[in-house]
Amino acid sequence: MQGFWARLPLRLLRILSTLVIAGVAVYLIVVRRASIEHALSRMGRAQPGWIAVAVAAELVSLVCYAALIRALLSLGPVRVPFRALFSLTVIGTAMINSVPGGQAVATVYWYEQLRRYSVQRSIAVWALLVATLVGVATLVLLAAIGYAIAGHGFASQARIPVLAVAAAILIAVLAGRRQFVPLTLRAIQRVSETECPSDQPVAANHLVLLFVLGLLNWLFDAAALFAALAAMGQTIPLRGVVVAYTLGQLASAIPILPGGGGTIEATMSAGLVVAGGAAAAVIAGVLLYRVVSAWGLVPLGWGLWLTLPNAHHTTSANGAAALP
Repeated sequence: MQGFWARLPLRLLRILSTLVIAGVAVYLIVVRRASIEHALSRMGRAQPGWIAVAVAAELVSLVCYAALIRALLSLGPVRVPFRALFSLTVIGTAMINSVPGGQAVATVYWYEQLRRYSVQRSIAVWALLVATLVGVATLVLLAAIGYAIAGHGFASQARIPVLAVAAAILIAVLAGRRQFVPLTLRAIQRVSETECPSDQPVAANHLVLLFVLGLLNWLFDAAALFAALAAMGQTIPLRGVVVAYTLGQLASAIPILPGGGGTIEATMSAGLVVAGGAAAAVIAGVLLYRVVSAWGLVPLGWGLWLTLPNAHHTTSANGAAALP
């Protein structure tokens, strides 16, 4: 992965990204013009107090993800400043929501930046891999929570499989909480061949901590959606919001277009309408949520991208260094 960004055809990538985004925009304007205009007109009447709650919830969600990465990196000898991890979280979100194949690009960027901070290759790979696995697993757990209290409704046919998978995840976490971290880290270090195992002690419940942080990341992001809907005057039952939210996130798990290409918005909106929301207000609420959680972070993330590559001081277990 060394020199990836130097070899990446950024000009071609920008052109392709622009064409794709323009194509999607034209499609939405032509096919869904009336619905979009109605929803956008309603967004202007959103309640400022609930918008502030949505922004605060999204900020906490980003902090939880950065804390998750920090907990994963704590097994290595290098300490990356939390401010840098938070910045990388925002930059990664911007990439995911503005570049085709953004998830892969963001993962490579994360790896490159962790290596700039002198994080061991095995620790960097392990942290990114486990963060992805924890993200998927905790999203399934959140979906199970929604299905457990939702009863029948939107996509209720998936209730039993989701609950079964969630139960298996919980059993695996509780049974393997002492061995998962050492075994997976040792396996990746064996693949790397050149690095010695970490001397850092591994707490017995380190895996539980990772799952708590991963679940909090999703919960606060879902809270941002709930607040955005409340800002539009929608009082949809919490269980319906949770189910629609998790289905929207799962639908975007393999995105082709930037930000999922509308799959998140369409799935969430459909689920929320079935859960009892008014169509126009629901669409406006989902769009407001996406502004707070995704689109609004794009300019901020790319702005940070211009400055962060020049900040690569490291912090070891025996010393400290801060970002300039």
